[in-house]
Amino acid sequence: MADSQSASVPQPLFSFGVVADVQYADKDNGEYESRIQRYREAPNKLQEAVNTFNSVKQDLLFALTLGDIIDGNTTLEKTRADFHVILEILCKLDVPTCHLLGNHCLSLPRDEVLKALNMPARYYQTDLKAGWKLVVLDSMDMSLNWPEDTENYKAAADFLKAYPLGQANPQMSLWNGGIGSVQLSWLAALLKDAERDVVKLIVAGHHPVVGGSALTTHLVWNHQEGLRGFGLAHIQFPACRWHLCW
Repeated sequence: MADSQSASVPQPLFSFGVVADVQYADKDNGEYESRIQRYREAPNKLQEAVNTFNSVKQDLLFALTLGDIIDGNTTLEKTRADFHVILEILCKLDVPTCHLLGNHCLSLPRDEVLKALNMPARYYQTDLKAGWKLVVLDSMDMSLNWPEDTENYKAAADFLKAYPLGQANPQMSLWNGGIGSVQLSWLAALLKDAERDVVKLIVAGHHPVVGGSALTTHLVWNHQEGLRGFGLAHIQFPACRWHLCW
């Protein structure tokens, strides 16, 4: 009886490992939203995750980090040193690994982070297996964390004028960001291609994009209008995001 019951249990199509918001920094504990942030404990915890993933690597298709692998330190030099501590641990992963950008990652220059993590772009897609793709979003695409003469910065400044900081727009904080129009068009095209080709998508981003999935203060800036870029509500796909830490 037990054998027949176990045989009827659906088996997973595949498995993957996820690490979110390591936020390492070589600095004293902090406190945010009534939570203690134990920055110096992060490397050991990350190493435990790496060891666990490696111990079951035969069962994992890939591993995914969801941004904010560093917190940012008091100087660029200290932040860069923190970054290299985490890189040394991540390079021990013995499974294919994908990364994305979080707001704390931008304590270092974007290009430096992208190169060190071997990311093909700020947002991208990659094939996982037949019928499945991973789509990585950049939720700091539209933010003030750009040079002022860039289109990304100008779009963020315009959005802030339309949705100013304050209680009426709780998602609007300077450490949050949004998904720009070019990226939304790219995403909409991917979804249409997925529908045509009967491909399922795992969509990953640092900031939550769906209202109700996290505190409103932690949602992507344009979570309300940005979702129109998905366009095809009947396509079902899992979404991975973090940013809100407990």
